[in-house]
Amino acid sequence: MKNQLSILIISRSQSNLDNLLKSIPSACGDLEFEILISWNGEGKPVIPKLLEKHVHTHNLNPYNFSKNNNQLADLSTSDYLLFINDDMYFDERCIEKAYSFIASNVEVGIVGANLRYANDKIQHAGIFLNQENFPYHRYKNNAHFQDPKVFVNREVLAVTGAFILIRKDEFLQIRFDERCRVAAQDVILCIEYKNIFHKKIFYLGNCTAIHYENMTRKLFDEKTTPPEDIELMKESIKLITGDKSLDSHIKLRVVTEKEGWIMHRKGLEICKRLENSKINEDFPDANIHYYINYGYFNKRPLSGVVVANFTHFDPNLHSEKWKQVAKEVDHCVAVSEEAASNLKRFGISDQKISVIKVGADLSFKPTMTLGLVGRIYPGGRKGEDLVKKILSDKDLMSNLKIISMNSDWGVDVVKFEDTADFYRAIDYLLIPSLIEGGPVPFMEALACGTLSIAPPIGVIPEFPHIEYRTGDFDSLKNAIIEAKNYYLEGKLRIANHMAPYNWNTWANQHISLFKKLLANYSAK
Repeated sequence: MKNQLSILIISRSQSNLDNLLKSIPSACGDLEFEILISWNGEGKPVIPKLLEKHVHTHNLNPYNFSKNNNQLADLSTSDYLLFINDDMYFDERCIEKAYSFIASNVEVGIVGANLRYANDKIQHAGIFLNQENFPYHRYKNNAHFQDPKVFVNREVLAVTGAFILIRKDEFLQIRFDERCRVAAQDVILCIEYKNIFHKKIFYLGNCTAIHYENMTRKLFDEKTTPPEDIELMKESIKLITGDKSLDSHIKLRVVTEKEGWIMHRKGLEICKRLENSKINEDFPDANIHYYINYGYFNKRPLSGVVVANFTHFDPNLHSEKWKQVAKEVDHCVAVSEEAASNLKRFGISDQKISVIKVGADLSFKPTMTLGLVGRIYPGGRKGEDLVKKILSDKDLMSNLKIISMNSDWGVDVVKFEDTADFYRAIDYLLIPSLIEGGPVPFMEALACGTLSIAPPIGVIPEFPHIEYRTGDFDSLKNAIIEAKNYYLEGKLRIANHMAPYNWNTWANQHISLFKKLLANYSAK
């Protein structure tokens, strides 16, 4: 069975690790999990026999919270990552509760826990900004961890790096900022996550643990946060305080194909979010030159950072240019892990590669389709009034589409040469009739494997169907809602794989990358 969760730990202290590992099994409950440890201490760490099959130890030197965690994330095998400090002791089912919350709430992207000192006073109950726009821990040392005001779930700006639960595919698109020497990575990650994915970050009051804060930092004389880390955090905070000065520093020139084609759309989505940007135009002041894709790069500009986009590698077509451009530009954006692997195969370093995957427009989402078949007759016995009520109910029509093979019903018309193809294309046949002799469409749809939402009239009660009371709109509405919820539950399990990938994330990840590249460029 695949692990549901990868627990990532960086440790230099055997005593910390001993205490932490004792608490993990009961905190995970019934979860299938693996533990990946970056061991930076002396000798080899001692792992309890009970956990040996779960634990994978790696020597990832030198010690650096951001870099070591990023490396562990690459080695993980689960869809969810839990980053934790080694100076923790979990209460029973703490981790299981956090996992259940994020796994059942697609709009939530990062989860943090209720962490307390050994004296039961709050250490972490969510991170917020004070009046000076500087982050602080709410109620730190000022409330009992079971106080009603902290023993609740709520949305927060950020959560502490001592406990961060996040989906792996989303984390790998951001990662911890490796410029941070000691601290600030957690706040920066949460802010960048929110800016890119626009999902919620939640503090969970009922997921509790003891956090012996900064034990490792005190052991190794790292008691204060370096000024450089504070400056990096302040830069990140500007993303959410309305200060777009960092965006205005980007002067972007995109070189790509002509308008109307997909690569032009890729460039346009980035450009329309930046004030100083041009696409397929001269821009002498540009400080970022982005070639979408690598084939449009011919000669390096006189100044600025040069970036190229790389899709597939075809050994039989443009392969030499693919390799030549990758070596010549300052940074490579790969559209897939496969493209990144090919770049590495030809000697391009990890530091020079970012993977940014394009997704689907937000308009692409699961929708249940009901079909109407047949003509309507004077007197209303076909139930056209019920159809009009459905169409006028905005809530009911959310994620719902109704089509017909003719224009009688006042819905979108979709014609098929073979009526059987219509039945196979819809999710359910809708029969709004008040009186029927058959109806024949009900039987035809069922022969194609398509259920009907139908009243108990004619032959319908003798066969499988989703029933509502004849002529009763409320009953019909409830039947449609029940069918829609069941249908969407299955579809969303598939569609949720695409939740992080859309034009917003594509553009925002590029903007975030450009800021980092310019910061590194100006520092040289």
